[in-house]
Amino acid sequence: MPKRKNLKGIPHNITKSFFGTERYYKGGYMGDWLLNAAKHLHLAEVSLDVMKAIFSPEKLNIRPLILNAVELKEIIYKELTANGFHKDFIKEAVIDFQFPDPKINNTRFYCFPYLIDTDGNRYESGRIMEEGLEAEFDPFEESNIN
Repeated sequence: MPKRKNLKGIPHNITKSFFGTERYYKGGYMGDWLLNAAKHLHLAEVSLDVMKAIFSPEKLNIRPLILNAVELKEIIYKELTANGFHKDFIKEAVIDFQFPDPKINNTRFYCFPYLIDTDGNRYESGRIMEEGLEAEFDPFEESNIN
């Protein structure tokens, strides 16, 4: 019988995968793209619906972020299958992001990932700190995106 406690690590795994060094796109890692976009739009909070690979607010749905967000759902499916669950067992997967005042902290931001299963159980990993690593750039400039 599958053990639900094995699912507690999935929120952490998908977040770390999204911000891993293997996810680089034209001048920046996903942390750089997200941080620069949030700064450009003066956002304090952002959310990613992992199952749909859609950011909120909508303006953040730019090619580099979406290309990498799409792959996170497959990580969830693989983890579920490896732990004996059907791939539809998780009905919601979200990563909420908070960006501190850039005057206080210019490169760090916080991630709060969670999953909700078909029974309404919530799986969280707690706060994960990420940061931008590359020099600032305009994430909405066409030459950077394409």
